[in-house]
Amino acid sequence: MDGGLLAVGVIVGTSGVHGELKSKSFSGGPYRLESLDEAVFRKGAREKKLRIESARQHPRGIVLKLVGLDTPEAARGLVGYEIWVPREHAARLGEGEYYTADLCKCSVWFGSELIGAVRSVCEGGTNQLLEVENRLGKVFLVPFTDHFVGKVDVVAGRICLLEDEIVR
Repeated sequence: MDGGLLAVGVIVGTSGVHGELKSKSFSGGPYRLESLDEAVFRKGAREKKLRIESARQHPRGIVLKLVGLDTPEAARGLVGYEIWVPREHAARLGEGEYYTADLCKCSVWFGSELIGAVRSVCEGGTNQLLEVENRLGKVFLVPFTDHFVGKVDVVAGRICLLEDEIVR
């Protein structure tokens, strides 16, 4: 589980003249950042562990003030960075909800046949799409809906398909 860290949001811009950052939440629980002292910020291969001075809600996410970033120019360097936090500080999951990081560690099966592995999860308008790569390297998009997806067991790393026509 990536060191127990989960991506909970992304920095989308700056706010004000004191180096605050606007973030977009990946979940319904952005308020959980308010209880953190620090977080890991990642963009590609770059990673920074930074202390959080303050956090407050705004209509589309949360505004963060980080220690040492006191101007919009300094803060702008973090735009596009994802916010990673320990799993226990991420939003709690409801029934039938899964962290993307956990789904991306699953193999996809139709009955006893291994179809492939989830390589990413994409937004698809009304529902999410599992990007599945088979053993030959062919990629399929599987709607993450009750019509196509049956049992999901992230502990066992297994997702069972109910329909296989989309991956043929």
